[in-house]
Amino acid sequence: MQFSCIADGAAAATGASLGKLNLSLVEASEAGVETTCRRRSTGQAMTLRPSAAFRARFRDVPRAQLAAAGQEVLSLPDGEVFEEVPTPPAGAPR
Repeated sequence: MQFSCIADGAAAATGASLGKLNLSLVEASEAGVETTCRRRSTGQAMTLRPSAAFRARFRDVPRAQLAAAGQEVLSLPDGEVFEEVPTPPAGAPR
């Protein structure tokens, strides 16, 4: 599974981008992959990470089956893909 696609999804869903400097990528282990969305105007934030079951299910999908796996992911309920985790304070190192 390519976890960089999570950044692509965050960019598509929020309009954030590396070029606008409102999206940043940080190296992380598989278990440490998480996405924090923070509303600047209010400071309200939410952090999500792929669930352990999701990572196990899609970890080693053969390249030839990626398109079908992607369609399968699109049909899953959010709760099967992500779990909410505590959000770090703004500006905190990860």
